[in-house]
Amino acid sequence: MSSQLLEVAGLTTRFETRSGALNAVEDVSFSVAEGEIVGLVGESGSGKSVTGFSILGLVDPPGRIVSGSVKLNGRELVGLSHADLRSMRGREIAMVFQDPSATLNPVLTIGTQMRLAIAAHESLSEAAATARCVDVLTIVGIPDAGRRIEAYPHQFSGGMRQRVAIAIALLNRPKLIICDEPTTALDVSIQAQILTEMKSLAARLGTAMIWISHDLATVSSVASRLLVMYAGRLIETGPIAAVLRQPHHPYTKGLLNSLPGVAEPGQDLVQIPGSMPSLVNLPEGCSFRPRCTHAEDDCTLLPAFTTEGARAFRCHHPLNLPVSASEARP
Repeated sequence: MSSQLLEVAGLTTRFETRSGALNAVEDVSFSVAEGEIVGLVGESGSGKSVTGFSILGLVDPPGRIVSGSVKLNGRELVGLSHADLRSMRGREIAMVFQDPSATLNPVLTIGTQMRLAIAAHESLSEAAATARCVDVLTIVGIPDAGRRIEAYPHQFSGGMRQRVAIAIALLNRPKLIICDEPTTALDVSIQAQILTEMKSLAARLGTAMIWISHDLATVSSVASRLLVMYAGRLIETGPIAAVLRQPHHPYTKGLLNSLPGVAEPGQDLVQIPGSMPSLVNLPEGCSFRPRCTHAEDDCTLLPAFTTEGARAFRCHHPLNLPVSASEARP
C-alpha cells in the first residue's frame, strides 16, 4: 500500500441556509492508500457524510465545494462536469448508503438493477452480465444467488438488502468504496457478519474503503486508521490501535469513555457534557472548547493541526503525548 489512491487536501464544503452560511466540512485533508480501510467517526452533524458526498461530487445547491482538492489516482475530481462524475461513479468510486431502500428500486428485480449498473459502464451480453451479478452476490453472502437474483427487494430481509447494495457497489470493481454507516440499522449479529465480509473483500480484491460511522466500536473492528471529526473539522488522525489506546484530543477521549464496554457493570456511562455547536455560529477558537474539561485561555485561538509521527491532532493541550514531545511543545 505504498501509493495513495485518494488525496483530499483543504476540502471545504459550504451550505447557504436561512440562518446564514455554514461550513459543513472545513479545511479537511487526508489520504487513503490502495486497499486501505480508513474509519471516519464523529457525532451526527460533524460533517462525516458530507465529506463522503463531497468526494463523490454529490453536493448540490444550496451546498457547494468552495475550496480544496480531491484527487483519485491523481485525477482532480473537484470541478469535473456532471457527465464526467457520473461516468466515474460506480466504475472507479462507489458508495454504500445506510438505508438500502434508498439504493434499491422496489419495482425492479435485483438482477435487472444490477445489470443496469453494469450497462452504465461497459457493454456485456445479458448472460455475461448475469453471471457477474451472480458471482458478486455469492461473494457478499447471498445464498442460492442464481435463483434469488430475479427476486424483488421486498423479498429480502434488511440484512440481505444491504448485502445486495454492497454487491452493486462491487459490480464494476471500483478502487474505492465509501461506506456511510451501512450496518447501523442491522441486528448486531448481521452487522458483525457484514463487517467481517467487507474487511475480507478489501483484502481479497484490493478495494480501499472509507468507513463512516458514529460508532467507534464498529470502526475499530474493520479499519486500520482513524479520522475523528468534530464540527466540520478533522481533530485527530492516526493508526486506530494507537488512537484508541492513547487518544490525544479530549473529544476522542470523550467518545471512548462513552462506549458501553468502558463502564463497570452498574455504573453510568461518562457522557461528553453539552452538545455540538451550531455550524452557523461556532465558538471562537477551538470548536470543542465549551464542552472541554481541559480548555484554557489559549483555546480561544484555533489550534493548528499538529503532526507527531504517525499521529496528528488539533489541540492546544493534547493528552497522552510522549514526554519528549510534550517538552518540545510550548
